[in-house]
Amino acid sequence: MSSDMIAERPLPEITELTAPFWTAAKARRLEVQRCDDCETYRFPPEYGCAACSSTAYTWTELSGRAELYTWTSVYPPLLPYFAERAPWPLVVVQLEEGPRLTTNLRGVDLDGYEIGMALQADYEDLTDEITLIVFKRR
Repeated sequence: MSSDMIAERPLPEITELTAPFWTAAKARRLEVQRCDDCETYRFPPEYGCAACSSTAYTWTELSGRAELYTWTSVYPPLLPYFAERAPWPLVVVQLEEGPRLTTNLRGVDLDGYEIGMALQADYEDLTDEITLIVFKRR
């Protein structure tokens, strides 16, 4: 891979399935699918429920409250964009309502990460179309 191949931050691809998630994020809301039949929350978005196989779902706003489930730091960066930002911490949060999200944690030094720490969703505008859901300490 050449160093100029992906010099800017990679952006998520918005699809028909994921568009409601990104639209909600832009509006500063955290929404995930909830099965209309068994009420299981699911993320990432899927066409069918893994719990009951139903294809009926509703996008549902969640509280944004979470706990740090696990984390790691990525060394060395695989893409040039991340080189000056290394180590790149990557976290998985457990939302209060159940689903887990892979995301970023803001405002906490690496030595301050603690499994189980209380977090709250926050938002980072990347472009006019894309807002990331990140987390910060509660």
